[in-house]
Amino acid sequence: MGDLVKFVIIGGISEYDVQVMAQVFFHHLPFEMVEEVPNHGLCLHVEICGTGEVTATLFDSGSMIAQNTATGAKPVALAIYRVLAEFTGYRPPWGLLTGIRPVKLISAMNSSGLGRKEAVSAMISRYLVDETRAELCADVAAVQARIMQASPQNSVSIYISVPFCPTICHYCSFSAYPVSKFGNRMEAYLAALLAEIAYLGEICRGRPVENIYIGGGTPTALDVKNFRILLEAIDRAFDTGKALEYTVEAGRPDTVCAEKLALMRDFGVGRISINPQTLKGETLRKIGRGHTVSEFHEAYNLAKSFGFEHINFDLILGLPDETLADIEATFSGICALNPNSVTIHNLAIKRASKFHTDIPQLQKQTDMLALSREFMGCAGLVPYYLYRQKNSPGNFENVGYSRPGFEGRYNIHMMEETRSVLAAGCGAITKLVDLEANRIERIVNLRDLDQYIQRVDEMIARKGDIFG
Repeated sequence: MGDLVKFVIIGGISEYDVQVMAQVFFHHLPFEMVEEVPNHGLCLHVEICGTGEVTATLFDSGSMIAQNTATGAKPVALAIYRVLAEFTGYRPPWGLLTGIRPVKLISAMNSSGLGRKEAVSAMISRYLVDETRAELCADVAAVQARIMQASPQNSVSIYISVPFCPTICHYCSFSAYPVSKFGNRMEAYLAALLAEIAYLGEICRGRPVENIYIGGGTPTALDVKNFRILLEAIDRAFDTGKALEYTVEAGRPDTVCAEKLALMRDFGVGRISINPQTLKGETLRKIGRGHTVSEFHEAYNLAKSFGFEHINFDLILGLPDETLADIEATFSGICALNPNSVTIHNLAIKRASKFHTDIPQLQKQTDMLALSREFMGCAGLVPYYLYRQKNSPGNFENVGYSRPGFEGRYNIHMMEETRSVLAAGCGAITKLVDLEANRIERIVNLRDLDQYIQRVDEMIARKGDIFG
């Protein structure tokens, strides 16, 4: 079959629209635009006629092997979907949807007057979403509608980025810097960050701060002295006592200690994350986590002893060499802790040389997700937010589960873009949401640590251009 897919596009069709749908099936293969169908390898020929009818044809070594014609609201996606589903035998669970926020779609249907049953039916019939995912979206949308009723319309979320980590996990794609190499920049970074935090405090004065989220990186990778300095600065800038939610990512169990937990408690932090990712020690070593399963349990028990009840656990499906039995053992261990909040992530599947080598992994991911839904339901947790990684192989989802009352408000607002997010720090993204105009403006901070430190005044000035 070759290790390259070529596209021939005729008519006014976006190259992006073709590629993004094809990537659902062929994410493991690179793409190339060509003028005509070659006599070797796979080639997807997509053509639109004057009536809006789209024909997608798949060729292998110059010979046609599948063809379909589609009309309607999403004819490009539909024609490609039908052809590639026929060729591969794979039916993507999210059908024609390629965006990362499918809940937005069903929430819009609800707002327009469609009930749950009608909205689920529309997801299935219009977008070929499978029933499980359509029902999942409806469940999430219902929880979020309840949360939004208690959210002041002019409120804002605050995000603070601390990009330091004890070590960098092998799968990490965030702006993160190991303390062993970059720890000597910690104080300079904090000085820059505190200047931006102070400015955010000025520009959001008079607007309610609904939630504060300190993420990264691993904020608790800061030493006790600098962690205190950060919390003091946030306390000066914002009315933390009135915030409905205050979260700190204490994601790495090896960074959790009594002194930092005491500081978080004293400064009003009510929600923390302590993330095992897996309860298989061998996997933790493989992915560079730098902590043991025992250290996770110790950190969790210590946090509970300080009175923290709203503790989130992150788990990752698809980690190297993990089997369904391994995942089941992790879920059993986590559910034994009677959690209030668990977030299930999917690890992106690496590229392979041929499509058929990915099919077993796709099925394995499907089975793992089904297992996660079963265990979370048995633990009394319901889905409250959902997102999908852009161009993720298999078209799968990441889902946050919680008990009622333990939903992560920041996660909802950030993912569904229902409130403005004012962000400070390396790689942080400010989102200014205008729901009436259906407009979102983004202000992106520099991802490079040293550049952020040196140019923080520019980051502040960018916000000043908007807020005056």
